[in-house]
Amino acid sequence: MPRNPRRETRLVRVYSDLVASLNEASNREGVSFLDYINDALEQAVRAHRMNCPLKRIVDFYEIMMMQREAGLIMIPSEILNRLIERFYPSEKDMLQEIWYDSGVWYGKYLLAKIKDGNPVEKFAEILRVTGWNIKDVVLEKHGENITFKCFSLMLTLENTVLLMRFIEGVMRTLGYEAAERSYLRGVIEIAFKKAA
Repeated sequence: MPRNPRRETRLVRVYSDLVASLNEASNREGVSFLDYINDALEQAVRAHRMNCPLKRIVDFYEIMMMQREAGLIMIPSEILNRLIERFYPSEKDMLQEIWYDSGVWYGKYLLAKIKDGNPVEKFAEILRVTGWNIKDVVLEKHGENITFKCFSLMLTLENTVLLMRFIEGVMRTLGYEAAERSYLRGVIEIAFKKAA
């Protein structure tokens, strides 16, 4: 969208490699370099007003697009809770196996999708922002081994167990096997060792 030509402009120092990337992006979008830069800066100011760093917003968008590409859908937690409550008592072994297998598949998806960075750290970040109402995810590294902790005030005991199995499946694909685990309603702690 064209800017008001009467607005005052200023010179700003920018790294030359970034200018080249911005120029390429503005050409791809079919807008002028000035309009592209001003729009990007306006979005940065908008993020600041939301009290959220722009990087966090872009990272969140990237995660949401990954979830969409992986075929994950959003359903109200009430539906999931009622289904699990109904079937878990008689089908808990089958449900745990399904969640573990889904974790194995999702781990393979992460390995294929994440070219730069650590897939374990990316997975922890994904858990923090997806719909599990997880208050905190902590990764503690001990040499090649990892202790994985997550906390939620909203998880039922059954959902805690199923999420733990999902995490174990993901981590198995990422090259770790569960050595020790403990859980309470809404609290998961798993010590993983590097798989041989």
